[in-house]
Amino acid sequence: MLGVVQGLPAATPSGRRFVLAPLPGQPGLPSRLLVSWSGTAVPRLHAGQAWSLPLRLRPPYGTANPGGFDTELWLFAQGIGATASVRHARDAGLPVRCQRLDHAGPWQRVQALRERLRGRILEALQGHARAGTLAALALGDQAAVGAEEWQIYRATGVAHLMAISGLHIAMQAWLAGLLFGAAWRRLRWRGTPLALRLATPLPTAAARWLAALGYGVAAGLGVPAQRALLMLAVALLLRVCARRLHWSQVLGAALCAVLLWDPWAVEQPGLWLSFGAVAALLLAQQQPLREAAAVSRAAGAWRRLRDAARAQWAVCIALVPLTLVFFQQVSLVAPLANALAIPVVTLGVVPPAVGGLLLPPPLDALAWRAAAALQDLLLSALRVLAQWPGAQWHAAAPSGAALALALPGVLALLLPWPWRMRLPGLALLAPMLLQPAQRPQAGHFDAWIADVGQGGAAVLRTRAHTLVFDTGPPLGRTQDAGERVLVPMLRALRVRRLDRVVLSHGDSDHVGGAASLARSFAGTPAQGSVAAHRMLQMGFASSSRCLGLQGWSWDGVRFEWLHPDPASPLREDNLGACVLRVQGQGASMLLTSDIGWREERAMLRDPKVAPRLRSDLMLAAHHGSGGSNSREFVDAVAPRAVAVQVGLLNLYGHPHAQAMLRLGHGAIRVARTDREGALHWSDDAAQRLLGWRAAQPRYWRAWPAGAEHARAWGGGRAGGLEPGERVRGTGSRRARPRAPKLHHRALSRNLE
Repeated sequence: MLGVVQGLPAATPSGRRFVLAPLPGQPGLPSRLLVSWSGTAVPRLHAGQAWSLPLRLRPPYGTANPGGFDTELWLFAQGIGATASVRHARDAGLPVRCQRLDHAGPWQRVQALRERLRGRILEALQGHARAGTLAALALGDQAAVGAEEWQIYRATGVAHLMAISGLHIAMQAWLAGLLFGAAWRRLRWRGTPLALRLATPLPTAAARWLAALGYGVAAGLGVPAQRALLMLAVALLLRVCARRLHWSQVLGAALCAVLLWDPWAVEQPGLWLSFGAVAALLLAQQQPLREAAAVSRAAGAWRRLRDAARAQWAVCIALVPLTLVFFQQVSLVAPLANALAIPVVTLGVVPPAVGGLLLPPPLDALAWRAAAALQDLLLSALRVLAQWPGAQWHAAAPSGAALALALPGVLALLLPWPWRMRLPGLALLAPMLLQPAQRPQAGHFDAWIADVGQGGAAVLRTRAHTLVFDTGPPLGRTQDAGERVLVPMLRALRVRRLDRVVLSHGDSDHVGGAASLARSFAGTPAQGSVAAHRMLQMGFASSSRCLGLQGWSWDGVRFEWLHPDPASPLREDNLGACVLRVQGQGASMLLTSDIGWREERAMLRDPKVAPRLRSDLMLAAHHGSGGSNSREFVDAVAPRAVAVQVGLLNLYGHPHAQAMLRLGHGAIRVARTDREGALHWSDDAAQRLLGWRAAQPRYWRAWPAGAEHARAWGGGRAGGLEPGERVRGTGSRRARPRAPKLHHRALSRNLE
């Protein structure tokens, strides 16, 4: 496929990730593809280059879990209609070549210029840890910011300052207007001041708009930048037209302009947060009129400091309901962190970062080094704030009733009333902040089978205890399912403490997120078929083995191990995988991990284990592998519902077609996480297995999810070989399946 690289290619630990726009004449392809190129010899990519690449296409898909990041919404908002990979293209002998465009468009030239400017920043700050942050602030390259930095910025509530936001664009417009207005009032034309020929506000407004537009173009004209430019255009236009409007009317006009430009912006948290912050600032500034009086410098400084503190208070209070709705957490140190970071970033870091783009060498390097040094000091202070105990408050997403009470409470705290009239507003916020989590009753339990892709992870809750069974796979070299899926899910369920984490065996797709989980929930004990020293290295407080016929009870719910045999030595592979049965007053559940036919037969032959196998819900063994889930074992369990944890279009062909027939024999419902997202089940409704996609239907998730869809996209193999399985007669491992050919017609049909 022939396409043009758009935007700034991002370096990843395994290669490169970039947006590719297919050239005309290739029917059936979306207008934009998100391409990942992994390998040790990935060539250097530049914006505006045309590449001919063999691609393996995948639908615009992401995992679907409570509290998790909506990847499909992000892809939809970016106009990306499919993802693709070029992994091992050269090793397979497939053609890969870079071609020269005959006519590069204006936007392609802008992208190439942005990349050259990023190269200047990185070259001038070689080895400096904040080089990526300056590239993000000057050019909108957020992928250049390290993961550790992002964690600190999120924990302290200043992450909005590290992106090209309305605050930065407004600040650049204000500086440009200040400089241009001063120059316009002093310039003359044929002896007449220019201000007399054309009133200063009109050219100043034009200069502000052009400066903001130039900054937005340099930043890539992302969705936040477009929104900020529209808001600024409406405000400047109303001012130039000398329309005396209330601030709420100006804000409403800007909101209408943004929604007319991008109606889907209502689904973006940034829209609500930005307009909510502006409304809070303007509302807090509505102070009662006072008689003018001469004040000293000290009194004037104190008044300005008090106004700045009031503005911080207003923004933080106003955004509490929104941050709980979108992120289920609130940074308690955000007022202090923003009071420090906003002036430092907007006045001390962004101006030299952007100004360096206009300066010649070596002045540009001096400006960037000064900005990087200042950002380093700020990050050190933010790191201290992030480590404070209780720096973040986690709560479940507020209900409609709690949110309805919180909104008048926020309004009462923002209005310029006496404090005795504001204090009741805190009481109205209490139901939202202290909303109890919905947990099972005594003697009952529920389970969330997480959608972690090709891996295993489940959360089990009783009335007062929480257990995590496996922690999912690693997601690349810097992230894992524990950080991306399980921690947000647990926060959304308002779980503050984990009572136990089970690592069923040592395969990476089951223990990949263990370290992140141990770091987020300090003091958690671990149990499983993993060596004790490995569990302690992951950060768990203690470790122990899972041994058959041993168990415990929580809140009237019985937990019992059925495998491995207590007399067997420790094995970290599938042969030693833990099998857990949970019995509540209403129904039971069997978690089988990655056992195979051999382990299934061993449990069926054990007279003490076989009678205990019968369960209402069964987690399919080994992701629905053909070498597991034998007919005898499924009949012995006799499940009323079966959950299959599997990744979409995985390379192993899971779940196997024959295994799905055996699992579906006699079961009322068989659900798959790759099609339905995270699955929720409760022992008081044993036949009801609800998928997160069905519970939270969204327009951008409306793509087919059946077997025909998988075949159209060239997905999973029917053979279902396991990782490392040998082909008879060859003595070597079976090669990875070849990348399928592009299915242009099927692709266009699935993207309609």
